[in-house]
Amino acid sequence: MVDMKKLDVPLGIVVAGLVLMIGCRLITWWPGVIVGAAVILGVLASAAMKRRPRG
Repeated sequence: MVDMKKLDVPLGIVVAGLVLMIGCRLITWWPGVIVGAAVILGVLASAAMKRRPRG
């Protein structure tokens, strides 16, 4: 079972990254789109590394 308290912070960061990415896309500010995508990928990569079994 997944602990929802552990997901709150990464989920919030992903949502903030999506908002940043979409908002910057609407005003066509491409560096902001890239930063938003990097934030999302960073959070997802860190979550994947934590879930991977060690050994």
